[in-house]
Amino acid sequence: MNLLSFLYLPAGIGLLCLIIPKNWRYVKEIVASLGGFVFLIISYVSFSLPQQFQHISWFQIPPLDFAFDFRLYHFSRFLLIFLGLFTFLTTLYSTYYFRKKDISPLYYPFLLWTLCGSAAIVLADNLFVLLLGWELVTLLLFFLIAMGKGKPAAMAAGKAFAILGFTDVALLLGVIATPLVYGTWQISALKIVVGDPLSIVIFLLMFTAAIAKAGAMPFHSWIPTAAQDAPLPVVAFLPGSLDKLLGIYLLARLMLDVFQINHAILLIMLIIGAITLIAANLMALVQNDLKKFLGFATVTQVGFMLIGFGSGTAIGILGGLFHMLNHAIYKTLLFFGAGVVETETGTTDMNQLGGLAGKMPFTFAAMTIGIMAASGIPPFNAFVSKWMIYQATLTAGLPLFMIIAMFGSALTLATFLKMWTSTFMGNPAHAAYQKVKDGTIITRFVLLIPALLCIIFGIFAQLPVNKYIAPILSFKIGSVPHTINIGSAFYNPTLATVLLLLGLVLGTLVFLLGRMPTRTVETFFIGGEKFEIEKERFLADHFYETIQRMKLLGTLLREGGKGIFDIYNISSDLGLILVNVLKKLHDGVLSTYLAWCIIGLGVLSFVLIAF
Repeated sequence: MNLLSFLYLPAGIGLLCLIIPKNWRYVKEIVASLGGFVFLIISYVSFSLPQQFQHISWFQIPPLDFAFDFRLYHFSRFLLIFLGLFTFLTTLYSTYYFRKKDISPLYYPFLLWTLCGSAAIVLADNLFVLLLGWELVTLLLFFLIAMGKGKPAAMAAGKAFAILGFTDVALLLGVIATPLVYGTWQISALKIVVGDPLSIVIFLLMFTAAIAKAGAMPFHSWIPTAAQDAPLPVVAFLPGSLDKLLGIYLLARLMLDVFQINHAILLIMLIIGAITLIAANLMALVQNDLKKFLGFATVTQVGFMLIGFGSGTAIGILGGLFHMLNHAIYKTLLFFGAGVVETETGTTDMNQLGGLAGKMPFTFAAMTIGIMAASGIPPFNAFVSKWMIYQATLTAGLPLFMIIAMFGSALTLATFLKMWTSTFMGNPAHAAYQKVKDGTIITRFVLLIPALLCIIFGIFAQLPVNKYIAPILSFKIGSVPHTINIGSAFYNPTLATVLLLLGLVLGTLVFLLGRMPTRTVETFFIGGEKFEIEKERFLADHFYETIQRMKLLGTLLREGGKGIFDIYNISSDLGLILVNVLKKLHDGVLSTYLAWCIIGLGVLSFVLIAF
């Protein structure tokens, strides 16, 4: 198989979607969905192929060799198959979401070209190729977010492009410096020991780009903003291909293939992971918009991945990669479900929702599975990956970070309890919700696939761990055992699921026995008076009010909600101060300009003499 097929296919299908006339919308939707499905099939077929390399020469400016190097091995196969899956589900879901909405004729071409750029990144065996794919994805992400409604979407797109563009410059500097210092930027030929200042700077430059794309703090704020204002299929596409998969993928490549990092770097990862996990969860607690809430919930999970990677153990990296996959699955499911709620009710304000469980049972059941998976409840998939991360922190002698990770998981459950209750429980906020529909056949299909994966990858966790992830680390840890050990304790997901189901059956029997009738209740005379029964509502504003009333924590959360800790706002304010200072210095007086020239020449002369 020609490795360029993974690039030619989505690029060609995207171009075809661009050529198809705007009024042939259904044809464009079918072509885009088929393109994603075919990409998924050839990605699956690639698992039967041996490792492959492909080198395409371009030109040289010594010591820089501008060539296109690609590598198909287990890590790239693992990501390609899930890139194809999430693209296929997103294109299919878009046919439902945009059925009564205007859509840009560039939407499907950009979606497929994003797949092309993502495939180039995961196939890259050359930092130059990786950089080209990385920049293409950032540019297309800007346009996809901007396809939302009005000025808020344009501002969200600008914010995402500003944050990612700034960190992409860091990646650019790191990529350019690598061949100048180490003689090559072919990834399979690099093994840089991080110790001297130059190697530390190069790693931190690339690390910054990776965690910004993944959404770790302090570069996280573009994700909640995009989640609130971008078209929902684009938001659902983010964890499945654009941010978590690519950001964590780059970090994994840096750690496994390019650098040998030291304990100081690992400690930085642990601290950033812990802060991201706790702070983003607290911010999610006070969100009332369903999409923005899911945006912050997306940020929280980067914390788990960074803690796993920061443990510096093979089981921690494996757990981080497995959690990356699990998060992409359940978060895509939750965003798809939120899109159904938004389409059918016309709002994502959780204060205006409620009572939808009985009206939308399929969506409710699917999102409940996603919520339990995100919260790390067994036997769903994220419980296994979180368990592996807990084990990694213990193995590395980091009990404090294990406690932080477990506390973060409890906070995640608390945040999702608010979302689940205020959206689906209680009584409907409006009489119109009595007539809402439970999506369509298409939405049920795209909800069913990730929901089943949440269950299968939890009960039979050995399947994805051994088939997809462990071979990536085989040169470090060998085969991964079917039982994940923690000292003398163990966790076998299949056996645990059987025991949980057995406990559920016994609990149900006890409940039914307790419900057996023992007495008869008769109605009584009330003199004809009618009693008003207050309808029960679960308002999102009323959840966790105690936290918001705390002086220190409540103040921090309120100020955080206003964006006071947002690096985008901070940098904007600093830039405005600089502009105002420069305005005052440019007063139009010739003597002032001559004075600055003399000062500048003096400083330059001092530097030249000193060095």
